[in-house]
Amino acid sequence: MLAACLAAGCGPAGDAPEPVETPTLDDQDPIFARVETDRGAFRFVLRTDRAPVSCANFVNLVDRGFFDGLDFYRHSTVIRQVGNPHNDENLRFAPGYTIAPEFAPDLRFDRGGLVAMPRLGEEPTAMVRANEFFVTTKPQSERFTFKYPVFGEVVEGMDVVLAIAPDETVRTITIEGDAGPLRAVHADLIAQWNRQLDAAPDPRR
Repeated sequence: MLAACLAAGCGPAGDAPEPVETPTLDDQDPIFARVETDRGAFRFVLRTDRAPVSCANFVNLVDRGFFDGLDFYRHSTVIRQVGNPHNDENLRFAPGYTIAPEFAPDLRFDRGGLVAMPRLGEEPTAMVRANEFFVTTKPQSERFTFKYPVFGEVVEGMDVVLAIAPDETVRTITIEGDAGPLRAVHADLIAQWNRQLDAAPDPRR
């Protein structure tokens, strides 16, 4: 019996490997995105506590370098929007997947500097255009609240956001802080998103 146990790799209870704890979003410390543009840099906090799937999607796109070199192709007195590899308001890019909008009652468009995602339609059930985000320049409370899901808020460089001109470029985006728990919690989704992104007809490839 002892020989069989040794052959099977058994041993005293004290030799058993320690169980590996699965990370949860409770383990996620604040993380930030630093966006380098032609005008300088701005920085926003990702609201993983309110929009975890949206934040995981954004972090994954940053990990892939998806936004690097893309223009703020939609520009108005209200928003600066980026994430379309065609850089053309009349030609949309489909990443191969969508995500459901995540709304939180305390993330209202009652101030500028909110980072949100456009949706695929006006109806309440419309999904989110997962590859794009925009930053607001001023309050848009009743017009935007619970229509566009917010996943971040600018904490530095709002003057840069305001100064961005049409068709200026995102040079690169860097995630600051450890996004490991967020990535681990959504690992299966991220793998699925990456398979679909790899198959999408990105005009840059």
